[in-house]
Amino acid sequence: MKITFIDVGDMGSQIVPHLAQAGYDVVIWDKEPAKMTALAGDHVRAATSLEDAVTASKIIITSVMSADVPALHIGTVDDPGIVHYLQPGSTLIVTSTLDPRKITAIQSAMPAHATLLDVPMIGGVKYAREASLVLIAAGDKQVVETVAPVLETFGKIRYVSDQGNGAKLKLITNVAIMAAEAGIRETLDLADAYGIDYETTLELLQMGPLKPVVLRALDESNPRPLKDSVADEVELDNATKEFVDLPIATAAMKRLQKAVDSVDGEAKFIDITNKKTALPNASE
Repeated sequence: MKITFIDVGDMGSQIVPHLAQAGYDVVIWDKEPAKMTALAGDHVRAATSLEDAVTASKIIITSVMSADVPALHIGTVDDPGIVHYLQPGSTLIVTSTLDPRKITAIQSAMPAHATLLDVPMIGGVKYAREASLVLIAAGDKQVVETVAPVLETFGKIRYVSDQGNGAKLKLITNVAIMAAEAGIRETLDLADAYGIDYETTLELLQMGPLKPVVLRALDESNPRPLKDSVADEVELDNATKEFVDLPIATAAMKRLQKAVDSVDGEAKFIDITNKKTALPNASE
């Protein structure tokens, strides 16, 4: 059975091997050819174009940053998106963190002969590597059940009914997740103010209920740029600011942006736990 996976960045590069190991023939596509070259091999073929990738199979999984979703999925007259190439009977599975209105826009552009599923993921690169992601699946239940064996190769499915609920629930859970990420940085800001070392502070945090959050932040193998956390916060803010006040999420977005801006070059996720992202007047 063939599966298409589009965008093989930090998450996709961990998910595709699980699909291949499960015996699926995976066709991959990414705008950066080097990423495809690194993954191509047994049961994994690099597509020559977006059209080649989408027409190669009837299950298409995408995992791209939220800002890139409309152009890639819907496209324009001059630069067609995924929906333009879907075969009859295809299922398009969108796993990005999104404003629910983007799911609605993709659905509006879908051909009548294909189905859209809204399946964002909870968990980062480590969870993808360990095939322990949580997949918040929304849309036609029968179609979700049909593609479940594919999705279960890299995570556990939680079905949440109507399309759009996946996107909504991912934003809901992100309020807590992003607050925890920014909270670690702000915790260390206070440690700086008191002149307490980071090692002791992080060690104590790991002795309580925040241990999993701190361990994730300290994971040196996590390639996620910190700017991606800010991008998720921006998506959350844009999706919700017109109808609900989320001051903690807004504050988290601002603190994480300060952390990104404080690093020369690209800030890594682990940088929220070190001096690189400290406030300018932090104690040395």
